[in-house]
Amino acid sequence: MSIEKGKTIAVLDHGFVRYIDHMGTDERIVEAARISYKSPSKGPFEDKKLLNYLWRNKHTSPFEMCKLTLNIKLPIFVMRQYVRHRMQNLNEMSARYTELLNEFYVPAEWRIQDTKNKQGSVSPQLVKDAIWQRRQTDRLLKVCDLAYTTYKEMIADGVAREMARMVFPINIYTEIYCCWDLKNLMHFLQLREDAHAQFEIQEYARAIKEIAKELFPQTIEAFDKYKFKLTEEPNL
Repeated sequence: MSIEKGKTIAVLDHGFVRYIDHMGTDERIVEAARISYKSPSKGPFEDKKLLNYLWRNKHTSPFEMCKLTLNIKLPIFVMRQYVRHRMQNLNEMSARYTELLNEFYVPAEWRIQDTKNKQGSVSPQLVKDAIWQRRQTDRLLKVCDLAYTTYKEMIADGVAREMARMVFPINIYTEIYCCWDLKNLMHFLQLREDAHAQFEIQEYARAIKEIAKELFPQTIEAFDKYKFKLTEEPNL
């Protein structure tokens, strides 16, 4: 394992995914599987073969033996999608205790509504020009500036942090610690790195996957090789 604790991957404009800790290895997964037969390891080649067999045939419980803890900074609207994946342990920074920073997600490109998928979006390409893009950014920045100025004025006027935070739009950043088992992490990746998922959460999925691949290379290789067919819409 070459990855060092604290490795941080920048995501979007102010966000990141940071590796905190993990438990287990690819070998731990096959050890857990072989306990069913009290069978010892037959060497690296057979271990990898078994790991691929397990994932390909959806024998997924052995993958729960491995854990990954991350520190993630993300916009609140992305967080709302992230917490739909409930099979993780998670704790979030509290805006009741901590004043939020003046950090809002501002897209590098504004997308237009997809006419085929009513919950999705598509790149405007040549349909919208730079002036149109700048107009949307200016509108968002105006809202963010007003919200943060109002927030600071309310705090200075004695309003409790837990109430002053109500003025914020959902593109302000929050921060979490989370812990996944590998089985449920791969289910998250299956849905959220998919092309139908919202671009912003795809970016977080890719960063998380990059860290997971360094820690569990054979597992992520099997995941990529034998992806399960999606049976639900990921862009919720």
